Amino acid sequence: MRQLETIIDSMRKENRQTAEQTRRDLMRPFRFITYLDSNASKKTDSSGKYQFKNFDEFLPDSARSSVIENVRNSSRSVAVGIESTNTTYEYKERELRKHQIEWHRKIVLSFACVVLFLIGAPLGAIIRKGGLGTPLIFAIIFFMLFYFSSTTGEKFAKENSLTPFTGMWLATFLLLPVGIFLTYKAMRDSHLFNKEFYNRKIRQLRSFLGKSGR
Repeated sequence: MRQLETIIDSMRKENRQTAEQTRRDLMRPFRFITYLDSNASKKTDSSGKYQFKNFDEFLPDSARSSVIENVRNSSRSVAVGIESTNTTYEYKERELRKHQIEWHRKIVLSFACVVLFLIGAPLGAIIRKGGLGTPLIFAIIFFMLFYFSSTTGEKFAKENSLTPFTGMWLATFLLLPVGIFLTYKAMRDSHLFNKEFYNRKIRQLRSFLGKSGR
């Protein structure tokens, strides 16, 4: 994890430098926007804002076609540069997310053992009948729920739909309340998965409804 932290920190710095370099490269062909036209200071509206004339009014007819062509060439050059830089930046961001995912995985898998224990142990205590089969079925169901939610969260984290933290901890956030609930029920000697308990409640309900109908 210390090695991953070192790499993640280096990659973040490199990505910030790439983003800053992209901004500088983008603005380099348009340095004229930092200079205020001399006519701007002479004509203002009531609010004091500058009122610029139409750009075509500043161009003589003889220079207009060459200026427009230069603008087009500069725009194409900037677009190509941005596309290339954006591809590189997205690749670096994906690599950064992969390292962050691996960092969280070291903790998530360890903590998941505790969460699944909080689910599995109470299941064995709550489900009193059915032998090994019934608790095993429920354990497999909860494990598959953990597996699919964990896989989905990791996929969303890689695609940047979720942060690496949220994506990797998604399964744990979903199952931890279930584990706490089942542990609480087991400590209270709950009849949560006792079929006879529900059958008895259904008979009582039917008896109550029958008396009410009379």
